[in-house]
Amino acid sequence: MIKVTKETLSADWNKVAAKPTFQRLQQNIPIMATWDNHDYGKNYGGAELALKDVSRDLFLDFFGEPKNSERRRSPGLYDARIFGPPGQLVQIILLDTRYFKGPYLLDKRSKKERSALGLSGTMGKYAPNKDPNVTLLGPDQWQWLESQLNKQAEVRFIVSSTQVIPDEKGMDEWGNYPLERQKLFDLVGKTGANGVILLSGNVHFAEISKVETKTYPLFEFTSSGLTHNNHKYPKAKNSYRVIGPYDQLNFGLIEIDWNERPSPRVTFKAIGINGTAAFEHKVLLESLRSTK
Repeated sequence: MIKVTKETLSADWNKVAAKPTFQRLQQNIPIMATWDNHDYGKNYGGAELALKDVSRDLFLDFFGEPKNSERRRSPGLYDARIFGPPGQLVQIILLDTRYFKGPYLLDKRSKKERSALGLSGTMGKYAPNKDPNVTLLGPDQWQWLESQLNKQAEVRFIVSSTQVIPDEKGMDEWGNYPLERQKLFDLVGKTGANGVILLSGNVHFAEISKVETKTYPLFEFTSSGLTHNNHKYPKAKNSYRVIGPYDQLNFGLIEIDWNERPSPRVTFKAIGINGTAAFEHKVLLESLRSTK
């Protein structure tokens, strides 16, 4: 096993920077970035990583974060911006699911028991950790997220590196922290934030999930597998799935039609490598309104 150091982390980022395909992406597409386990410095790592501040600084340097930015003065990598004119404000909220993450709880079921449920290898590795002292986002990030949800916006994309709604795979997901997962759903209701949509990746396939909350239905668009796909992970149970899975290479595209009547419409598309939509799903903004 290679020892992780500042030098090895920097070398990994240099490999990405040298790729012509990434260079073209960076030159042509505005990027808002957060990290996941393979960007962090430790696979499935969390708050215990000794080099997490070093890793954060290298990450921000790579994506050109200004030296005097607020993001550099805060722990972790969470960030948010609002785009568009009044009446069409789109808020993008990037969560950090690594820097503050408490320990996972290993699933104690036998290999045979997990296999009977269709779980093997990474799937079913973790069990829900219901310890109220174990956090995923950390107190500072939770406070910041609440302040963001209290800002004016018509559509809000909350971006998580790992899946939020699907909670049955026992993989690297919010389902391992059920109290934190419910806290997120409750916070949407507490703030009265309208138009919340969840975006995620990590699993190497694409799907759309939906959960009913006390406020309004929450949708999650998972787009994953731009360079790598997986044909086994999509077979894991997801009782919340409304469309998908698509297990070929893909990227996600979201379109907002502000002129649609009776309500603006958001369309999710999983785009395959041939440039066409493998699937799409439409949601009217009026269905994502709080009654608070």
